[in-house]
Amino acid sequence: MGFRGIVEQHHAPITVKLPIKSTSNFKDNEVDTANLIPLDELVRTEVPELTTGSTFYLNPFLFNGDLQTLYLNAADYSKTWSVQYGRRIVEYNHDGCLIKGGSSSADFVLPFESREEFKAKSDANPTPEGWPKQHPGIRFLTEEEISEQTSDDTKPLAIVCHGLGGGSHEPIIRCLTSSLFAKGFEVVVLNSRGCSRTKLSTPELFYGLQTDDLRQFVKELRASYPNRPFYGVGFSFGATILTNYLGEEGAQSDFVASATLSNPWDMVDSSYHLTSRFISRQIFVPAITDALTRLVKSNRAVLMQNEQFSEDKVHAKYHSPPEFDSTFTAPIYGFGTAFDYYRTASSVNRLLSVQTPMLIINSTDDPVVGVVSIPVAEAEVNPFLILAKTNIGGHLGYLQYDLKSSWSVDRIVDFFVKFEEIVDVSKKPETDYTPSVPILFPRRS
Repeated sequence: MGFRGIVEQHHAPITVKLPIKSTSNFKDNEVDTANLIPLDELVRTEVPELTTGSTFYLNPFLFNGDLQTLYLNAADYSKTWSVQYGRRIVEYNHDGCLIKGGSSSADFVLPFESREEFKAKSDANPTPEGWPKQHPGIRFLTEEEISEQTSDDTKPLAIVCHGLGGGSHEPIIRCLTSSLFAKGFEVVVLNSRGCSRTKLSTPELFYGLQTDDLRQFVKELRASYPNRPFYGVGFSFGATILTNYLGEEGAQSDFVASATLSNPWDMVDSSYHLTSRFISRQIFVPAITDALTRLVKSNRAVLMQNEQFSEDKVHAKYHSPPEFDSTFTAPIYGFGTAFDYYRTASSVNRLLSVQTPMLIINSTDDPVVGVVSIPVAEAEVNPFLILAKTNIGGHLGYLQYDLKSSWSVDRIVDFFVKFEEIVDVSKKPETDYTPSVPILFPRRS
């Protein structure tokens, strides 16, 4: 308890070496003769707030993780982190889903438009028929605007994955997207299926191993922007999806750098942690469960095409995420129980296979995700990782004294800005690291 934060950083003894731009002003005396900079040295020199022993101060009235988390989700941030999005429907054609196809939405940060201009464009291109009313600050892009989403420039592009059942409208997402956009990044939030008032087109929701949606979206963006460096950010459950994706991609990843905040690394540990505390059981468990239930009810017309979504199941009362997942997620995707699904989908399973520089931020007073399973051991083995473990911050919070800034978001922005400024992202990092492949002996008959 307290509002004074302390950072504890973990990384491998030798981190990957990053090539430096010839135009960079980085101190040459701290770089070896090959003009490379180790990842940990880049962070230590350019983002010193993330080094071990560094301190930071949050709002003194939000002196623990519960209060940080509650305020972030209850306060009115509609005018604090003001950002306007242009929405585009993403149609999928991959096989990594129950029914080939489906869709979600992607929200691109727009240059500022006056209220009159924004409304005029929104009225000229209204929300598609059958879709719910959109969140404030979101309008659909016109066909002309979508056709213009192509360029040979090298402007950095950040792709954001949101939390469980959330979307681009979430306060912490808008905090990041507005900050990155102000720093010269193009920014897009990929909303998961059914989230952020996106109409489902097939009877399937998202889950932790559904990485092919992100994979196809990244490929489409790469076709439109062949020269842009891609940066990935994952918040909470979105961090699970992003990490699973990066682990599957390995050395073939199309991201030059990434960051995760409040990732539930071990979903089993997170489930136990969430139900082990009185406040979490009384406040956070019902809130998360209600959000999942609303998601199903609001999309029941399409979901009812799947036999797993009967009227009785859709309208039943659920008391916890495992109860919900045992009814829907686990059986839909072939898992025996919710915990069978959690064990398999946990992103810590793929963290050692990640070969994209990654900044990890987790707080030990997080009331929502497991803190025992923060991947210290993995961070000290995989040279692509920098883990900043803090003693305060809550879940996605880290709200500072003015309640208008987040310490964690500021650090992610700093990391990306300095990475883009200093690192030659056209070249791969240098390392001898090769992810190990466990020997799995066949079961005896």
